[in-house]
Amino acid sequence: MRALAFLVFIISLSIAATHLAAAPIVIQPKQSEDDASYGYYVDLITLILELTREEYGQAELVESESVFTQNRAFSALKQGELDLFWAGTSQDREDTYRAIRVPLMGGLLGVRVPVIRAAKYQMFLQIGTSGQLKALTACQGDQWPDSDILESNGYRVERVTKFALMYSMLKQGRCDYFPRGITEVYAELEGEDKEDLIAYDKILLSYPFPMYIFVNKDKETLAQRLELGLLSLVEQGKLTVFMQYHPVTKNIFPLEKYSGSKTFRLTNTNLPESTPLRDESLWLKIKTSRD
Repeated sequence: MRALAFLVFIISLSIAATHLAAAPIVIQPKQSEDDASYGYYVDLITLILELTREEYGQAELVESESVFTQNRAFSALKQGELDLFWAGTSQDREDTYRAIRVPLMGGLLGVRVPVIRAAKYQMFLQIGTSGQLKALTACQGDQWPDSDILESNGYRVERVTKFALMYSMLKQGRCDYFPRGITEVYAELEGEDKEDLIAYDKILLSYPFPMYIFVNKDKETLAQRLELGLLSLVEQGKLTVFMQYHPVTKNIFPLEKYSGSKTFRLTNTNLPESTPLRDESLWLKIKTSRD
């Protein structure tokens, strides 16, 4: 409880801070009303900035007026329109930008829960192998590395450019399921017009795919600040505590509740060799039965 109180105290301080001398850090705005995980990343980065204020000075997050697709956001990062951008990693992204190699959600971005229409629940109960799931079609972001991962593992994907359209397409039956990160799916389904959708967590898709913060390689000072704050949280065990109590991620705990789920494991051939997979302090693990 002391750790939780500490995190709440720090977040309240940082949100309340409105110093005129604060350096603005421009971030992307919310993609749509369905983008429930946005608040998690904003709160986490705000906490990081507060934890590193003594070393680097006051800073505040400022939302861009433009909404970006992933490719456009990375272009904006290169052009200086954004100061940082959080996204799943790939070799190309790490070659081009400075990645802060600390998974923002304990590596659980790569654990995907199929969101399905409630009317299809009985059909999904009959799925016992990855081959049966591969016969169906998943909605996924056109510019998301997830789409490449799914397709390279033999899954059918209906690529969608805008996040705001994905749940709509699922509801219209233009795809059979929408794989969402286990850390974001429950918060998203609390939104409006989701009554006929469910998170079918009896099946999980799993692949190594950390969510990182990326910055322009010219902004090494900002990169070092973010890295210092994140590593401090990890070393003190407070990143996990943050996840356990944040409104977006708290519903995934305890992780033992997925022990009865069936996991279909996928390979990620575009995962950089530099990914710190052996550093167990950075990763949360879900143990389930396997395909």
